[in-house]
Amino acid sequence: MGLDPLRILILEDVQMDAELVEYELQRARIPFSSRRVDTREAFLQELDQFDPHVILSDYTLPRFDGMTALSIARERAPSVPFLIVTGSVNEETAVGCMKAGATDYLLKSNLARIGPAIEGALARVRARDEKARAEEALRRSEANLRAIFNNSLQAFVLIDLDGTIQALNSTAVDWSTRLLGHPLREGARVADFVPEAEEAFRAARAGEARSVERCFKDTDGSELWFETTHAPVVDERDSVIGVCLNARDVSTRRLAERALRDSEARYRDLFDNASDLVCTTDPDGRFLYVNRAWQQAIGVSGTAAGQRGFLDVVHPDSRERYAEVVQRALSGETLTHVELVLVTSQDTPITVEANLSCTLQDGRPVMLRGIYRDVTERKRVEDQLRRAERMQAAGRLAGGMAHEVNNMMTGVIGFSEFLLRSLPEDDPRRGEVLEIIRAGTRAADVTRQLLAFTRQQLLHPEALDVNGVVNGIEKMLRRSLGEDHVLELKLAPDVGQIRADRGQLEQVLLNLTLNARDAMPDHGRVTIATGRAALDQVYAQSHGGVGIPPGEYVFLSVTDTGSGMEPGVHARIFEPFFTTKPVGQGTGLGLSTVYGIVKQSDGFIWCYTERGHGSTFKIYLPRASARSLPVADVTVPTELRGGSETILVVEDEDVVRSLACRGLREQGYTVLEARHGREALDQVQARRDSIDLVISDVVMPELGGRELGSRLAVLQPKLPILFMSGYTGDDVIQRGLLEPGVPFQQKPFTPEGLARKVREMLDGRSGRSASAV
Repeated sequence: MGLDPLRILILEDVQMDAELVEYELQRARIPFSSRRVDTREAFLQELDQFDPHVILSDYTLPRFDGMTALSIARERAPSVPFLIVTGSVNEETAVGCMKAGATDYLLKSNLARIGPAIEGALARVRARDEKARAEEALRRSEANLRAIFNNSLQAFVLIDLDGTIQALNSTAVDWSTRLLGHPLREGARVADFVPEAEEAFRAARAGEARSVERCFKDTDGSELWFETTHAPVVDERDSVIGVCLNARDVSTRRLAERALRDSEARYRDLFDNASDLVCTTDPDGRFLYVNRAWQQAIGVSGTAAGQRGFLDVVHPDSRERYAEVVQRALSGETLTHVELVLVTSQDTPITVEANLSCTLQDGRPVMLRGIYRDVTERKRVEDQLRRAERMQAAGRLAGGMAHEVNNMMTGVIGFSEFLLRSLPEDDPRRGEVLEIIRAGTRAADVTRQLLAFTRQQLLHPEALDVNGVVNGIEKMLRRSLGEDHVLELKLAPDVGQIRADRGQLEQVLLNLTLNARDAMPDHGRVTIATGRAALDQVYAQSHGGVGIPPGEYVFLSVTDTGSGMEPGVHARIFEPFFTTKPVGQGTGLGLSTVYGIVKQSDGFIWCYTERGHGSTFKIYLPRASARSLPVADVTVPTELRGGSETILVVEDEDVVRSLACRGLREQGYTVLEARHGREALDQVQARRDSIDLVISDVVMPELGGRELGSRLAVLQPKLPILFMSGYTGDDVIQRGLLEPGVPFQQKPFTPEGLARKVREMLDGRSGRSASAV
């Protein structure tokens, strides 16, 4: 019983009897509150207001009776226990009360039973209520299941152990009609409709649930996929008493899975066939996947990549940069165009441009994606372009310097020779003049080097045996090296001939030898080797691929045993004015001069170096076939002869003009002077046919050499003209200042050299009239 007091309604006309009932309830330790009534009206009122838990009623009352009260109670409060308490009752009356709905009956002579009787009545009421609630819950559950069964979008079929359909829902009927052509029905055997389901049915009957997916053709020919599950139905003893067949439409899922597979296949195809290098790693840098381009470039398979970390393929010079960008990517930042250097499995560095992004889950990085574009070739071409631009800029500088310096050196060297000739043989000042001439000559040599590395030097190619050139300069090379350095020659026999300028090739050998000596300050060995080489397209591609035609070559190499070069130095060795020597100990023109001469000779040069193992410079020059080699003219220097002809010298530089005029006058010529082209035209017009030769500078104020030549061609078409310039012949042609083949004298020149050139033109040996300009 609960802790709350029972509300007990007592229907009794005798007050003392009601008190006896209350007394016995107290003895039974039943907490209660009670009300007594003895009329119909009072009974009805208290049923509504008091709402009793228990009703105790006398059988007979003066103005009311227990059976009528029982009838009213069963109607108004059917769940409230109703106990008959009477002084005497026979068996027939008791049975009648129980049949009418009384919960129990008691004799007033035995009121000690009232406590247990009430407790028993309440227990029966509770049991009855619980049963009623359980039955109601069962009814609702069955109704819900029936609603689910009948209204489900999935098909349900209940089958007994013989395979006979016991029940099925409307969806099963609709789908079987649509897909099988006839409906499933109760009492039919499933195997008659779907024979292939027999195996799954037998498994379910044995207690094993099985699911299968099957494709059907819809009425419009499209595919419909169904997942069918045969599950055992068991009783409370876990005995299989039937099978439940459940079928659900999984077409949408199958289509989604197919779309996902197709999408993954397309992604994988794009991933694997992308020209860029693609890889994914975990946050610690361990590889998750790499594509085919990555495998080919880095040189490892996807499986082998998975056993390595990304840091293993990052060049040491890029590891600090890599660590920085990875931390930024792992924090959620998307990075683009990050330049890194990776290393292949053959330890070959490649430059890549990386785009990095990270996948986050719950704010934590789980995967790092990287797309890496190999820009090694692009960087090489960019470096070549920058080098070409630097060379072009240096070329413009060198051309301007050469023009000015050559003009000055013409005067310095020329007048020094005049001075030298005027001094007696025993005059001590002759040594000083000779030093001036040597200094001027060295300055002219620097100019020639400037022109060489910018490929503006005027070359005189001829058929050369490389071995012969090396042997011819060997003694000078040994003197240049000194006693602490050993020169070793490894000249292959019959290497063939090349077309090159002998003096420039000797300059290349000298510069490379001196560079090797400087790389070995204390002592060492310099090895000069020659040989033949047949270069193919593969070699060309592996060495830059640009401007290296396959074919037969003669190679010339110079190797030292020095300490080698750092990568930063190696990358800049051919840059003009770049040097690692202290200030004042090097011009930075030696190797750039070599580079220019080799390029101008249609060859190419590579430097191989390793720190601690010295360096090798290897030059490849095209091997000339026998039929392509011209027959060299055999020239014997003629005795310098003067003359009596009239020569007009046109030069805006006073020093150069004065030198040229003096030298020619000493040879007996009549010399006229003009400071620019307009003065020259005036003199030609004034003297007409009395002038035999014009010597003109190319670049002058007011009227330049080209314009002067064009006007002289009109005035005197047969008048020969010799041009001179501080620029090289090639440079003035490239600048459009002169036409190819026009007689030309390079500055600086000596008075004797100019006089010999003038005599050749006057004698008709190499003259060209102004009309040919």
